[in-house]
Amino acid sequence: MFLCIWKAFEALLLSVNLIMDTNSRNWRWARKAQLLIASALLLLQDSLVNSAEASSVHIVYMGDKIYQNPQTTKMYHHKMLSSLLGSKEAAKNSILYSYKHGFSGFAARLTKYQAEAIAKFPGVVSVIPNGIHKLHTTRSWDFMGVHHSTSKIAFSDSNLGEGTIIGVIDTGIWPESPSFNDEAMGQIPSRWKGICQGGKHFNSTNCNKKIIGARWFMKGISDQTKKLLQGNNSDEYLSARDAIGHGTHTASTAAGYFVGNANYRGLASGLARGGAPLAHLAIYKACWDFPIGDCTDADILKAFDKAIHDGVDVLTVSLGFAIPLFSYVDQRDSLAIGSFHATSKGITVVCSAGNSGPVSQTVTNTAPWIITVGATTIDRAFPAAITLGNNRTVWGQSIDMGKHNLGSVGLTYSERIAVDPSDNLAKDCQSGSLNATMAAGKIVLCFSVSDQQDIVSASLTVKEAGGVGLVYAQYHEDGLNQCGSFPCIKVDYEVGTQTLTYIRRSRFPTASLSFPKTVIGKWTSPRVASFSSRGPSSMSPTVLKPDIAAPGVDILAAFPPKGTTRSSGFAFLSGTSMSCPHVAGIAALIKSKHPTWSPAAIRSALVTTASQTGTDGSLISEEGSTHKAADPFDIGGGHVDPNKAMDPGLIYDITTEDYVQFLCSMGHSSASISKVTKTTTSCKKGKHQTLNLNLPSILVPNLKRVATVMRTVTNVGNITAVYKALVKVPYGIKVRVEPQTLSFNSDARILNFSVSFLSTQKFHGDYKFGSLTWTDGKYFVRTPIAVRTIQFE
Repeated sequence: MFLCIWKAFEALLLSVNLIMDTNSRNWRWARKAQLLIASALLLLQDSLVNSAEASSVHIVYMGDKIYQNPQTTKMYHHKMLSSLLGSKEAAKNSILYSYKHGFSGFAARLTKYQAEAIAKFPGVVSVIPNGIHKLHTTRSWDFMGVHHSTSKIAFSDSNLGEGTIIGVIDTGIWPESPSFNDEAMGQIPSRWKGICQGGKHFNSTNCNKKIIGARWFMKGISDQTKKLLQGNNSDEYLSARDAIGHGTHTASTAAGYFVGNANYRGLASGLARGGAPLAHLAIYKACWDFPIGDCTDADILKAFDKAIHDGVDVLTVSLGFAIPLFSYVDQRDSLAIGSFHATSKGITVVCSAGNSGPVSQTVTNTAPWIITVGATTIDRAFPAAITLGNNRTVWGQSIDMGKHNLGSVGLTYSERIAVDPSDNLAKDCQSGSLNATMAAGKIVLCFSVSDQQDIVSASLTVKEAGGVGLVYAQYHEDGLNQCGSFPCIKVDYEVGTQTLTYIRRSRFPTASLSFPKTVIGKWTSPRVASFSSRGPSSMSPTVLKPDIAAPGVDILAAFPPKGTTRSSGFAFLSGTSMSCPHVAGIAALIKSKHPTWSPAAIRSALVTTASQTGTDGSLISEEGSTHKAADPFDIGGGHVDPNKAMDPGLIYDITTEDYVQFLCSMGHSSASISKVTKTTTSCKKGKHQTLNLNLPSILVPNLKRVATVMRTVTNVGNITAVYKALVKVPYGIKVRVEPQTLSFNSDARILNFSVSFLSTQKFHGDYKFGSLTWTDGKYFVRTPIAVRTIQFE
């Protein structure tokens, strides 16, 4: 009986679909009928399933907006949800957010059955489970060549990002930091539509001409655990105030104002400032310090939706997914979805590449409309001396050495003072593994042997056992950790082994630890950080990721004081989370100088002007397992060069329609893409279509014999110019550029060219790298190339 009724309803729903397809005059009637029928189907369906099924948050994504009026869009969402759940009251209790500014959709609590049902509703692109995502300076700007020696320059320099608005989707902000002083800020742009949302320890007075807007979103993450509002051993604020420090750090890196004598406990002292000191900041707190973890899709998408509405120019988003990656159109990549709609509205979106390096194919945020940033080191280090009892001095690095120099005291190896010598827990000083009587008053040497232990945890173990200092030997890993007031020095295995040899040869080994020093300009840099995620992209291999690299190791920037009297309000952090706002700040500088440039043009300027050489004149190396020269999968176009990026000569531009055709080439149907864009999409048929997105890079992942790639460049330099092609050919590949000369004038600002690749290899190979550089003698517009020969499928 039920089956017969069900089949009849399905047939009726199909007939309404046909009416919608064939008779546009009956579209409105058919749409209402379809919703009613779908609702009836659901009610019937509910009678057949367990009504007590648990609900969870899902995002009902509906692509671009149908209605320009946000309230109309919101009403449409409520009607759809009401028809699904049977009443307006049920819909009101279910819905968390209505996405109605940058795109269309809503987040709501649905059972699995309801989610499957609403996915069949007209206009729904996909229904996405509410996933959780992780969060991924006084010297870095000088190192990159952006020199502002005093804050007075802010009043005369014409390009410090003035008039631009950088949106920060992160953990909030600490508004009292001097980095967010609005002393020299211009008036808030008239186009700004944002607000300063109040909450715990945050109100409208916390905004100014620097922080012009602040919002917070937590409905998605609060649904993950019902106890958040009842207390959860967290210092979190239910407001835009930053309890973690991550958002404050990234915001000040991108657009912090000048702060003299910024330092961390005396280290790295200097003038702190962001990349665009006169840019305004808009804060979108979507990430939280709760045990359940960080940021959810529902909150992230609402942050994108509001940022688009408010009028930001650039978005910096230092968070991402873990592998495996999801499709850009019809699956779970909320960052790709939000950034697509932001980019289509002219907003440049900059994201972190991830911290899963140096393993290949670990890069995240790989959608081609995102600027994805890897991390590099700068030329600053914090060496600390370890003077052994035989008067030999070895060196490590540290940013925390306690209150005093640690004079000559006993030195021991952790395994010698193990509670249980039969296990290996003491080797890397795991909790409770050390004999307190034997550790008391001594410096302890530990060796890292497991991924579960780090220098901070080891320092706690040594401190609890009565030790007075730690020397921690580990494989190379960029970034220094803060051990608080406990003296700890990180050394490599070579120094650790030398220290252990001394301990074994001495009857009464001793050592003294000195304060670290700040040393600049003595280390070859930049190097690709060991943790920085590497390409190629596992989702779209023809798109080079990361796009660019920027400083991300031991970056000093603003940080909440956490109520301590000794805090300077600055801290060191490392990660691609730190490199991302560097590039966002530079993007704001470019936007300030070239307000009509598209996000793709800004990305092109960054990539084609980037550097491949270090401070010693050699190629940039990567801090991975091989220390090889960095390739495009490590650093994209190279290390960002802010000054050259302001004036790139030529740019590769991309329209939203170009991205649509790229999505077509990935196998998405015209129908599914049309749902996202709400425009009529006609997927073009063409050989090598995936290769022809007008990126400032060329990747050919499956070269069997011959392939030809098309590109278009726009002249933004001298009106009359002649560019010649210089090719660095990948090994085993023949390359031909046609034409080999591009002649620009007032009538010919945009020109096309092709690059053909011919494999001379007889074997299935790995990627080989090269480049194509267009030059007129003044400009050098470099396009990285990666090609892989395939001999079987």
